[in-house]
Amino acid sequence: MKGQDRMNTERTGHRIRVATGAGLLCLAFALAAASCASVQRDVLYDAPGGEEPAELAGLESALVRSRAVAGSSDLQGARRRLAELASVPSSDSQRMARILSLSAEAALQAGDKAAAARLRAQSQAAWSGDEFAVVVRSRLAGNLDERLAILEQAAAGNVGAYRVKAELGSALLARGRTREALAAFDASLPFLDDAWGLLYGDERARAWALRDAEVAPGSDSAAYLGREPIQLVGMAVLAQAETNALDRITGDANWAPGVLYERLKASNWYADPAAPPRAPATRKDAALFLWMLMTRGEPKVALRYTARYAARATSPVPDVTYGSPYFDAVLGVVEEGVMSLVDGVRFDPDTSVSGLDFYGWLMLAAAWR
Repeated sequence: MKGQDRMNTERTGHRIRVATGAGLLCLAFALAAASCASVQRDVLYDAPGGEEPAELAGLESALVRSRAVAGSSDLQGARRRLAELASVPSSDSQRMARILSLSAEAALQAGDKAAAARLRAQSQAAWSGDEFAVVVRSRLAGNLDERLAILEQAAAGNVGAYRVKAELGSALLARGRTREALAAFDASLPFLDDAWGLLYGDERARAWALRDAEVAPGSDSAAYLGREPIQLVGMAVLAQAETNALDRITGDANWAPGVLYERLKASNWYADPAAPPRAPATRKDAALFLWMLMTRGEPKVALRYTARYAARATSPVPDVTYGSPYFDAVLGVVEEGVMSLVDGVRFDPDTSVSGLDFYGWLMLAAAWR
């Protein structure tokens, strides 16, 4: 009897233990169910884990494009939408920080620096690691040195800080540290939205063209160092500012662009005497200018290809005829490796020339001298 009682007690005890475990499990489910509404509200407001909301990415792209091309984005519309997003409660501090940093950028582009600074500070308070907030902070800096310090500190050891590194490339280029700028652009732009390439593509091309320059180009040169076609007068400006090739004409004085252009035109550095100084330069114009710089205009050297091909009176370059005012120049710059044939056969003489392309050729021509 006692054994039977003991067995019943053990069975009862087992049932009690099982019941207790089941009760705890039910309690856990009840608590989860009670908090379900709260969880759903968080999911409704917050971004998916590990992702940026598509709308925020689109707003960022629009704001970056607006920096690249003025008027390409509805800044007031972006500010209103960002204000709406910021007004919705969210427990996602990183998302809120990005909304506020984008709001700061929109305010900065609208000319409201006070609002930009306030929103940037709120972004940092929400989450100190927002990358776009660093970009805005650097753009609010009082001078280039402060801007560089902010960006270099943020980029140090941060492999994925692509926005910061793109902005750093621009600051380094402005400081004349062209090789470092090129490295920063190449470490960031391939990983960013196309809008960043639109914003900094020209600066990256400039960093590439100037990567071997011993000193940064002067302020007189900056206006002509871009992807757009260089003006005829721009070739003279760059040659005077970036080489000593014109010192024998100017006496090492800094001549006004218009005066220098007219003097060089009178010395046959430009083939068309009626060409206005701001006319876009072509490849044949660049070839003639560079050849005159290389040969110092000495006829025996400058016209050597005319003498060499006189017997057959034909040109080895099919789109540059024998007897053309550009004939000797084209053959000279190609043979000396300053310029090249576009496809190994043709020179393509009438294609326009960018300032960056001309600058590269100018450095080779000056070194040849």
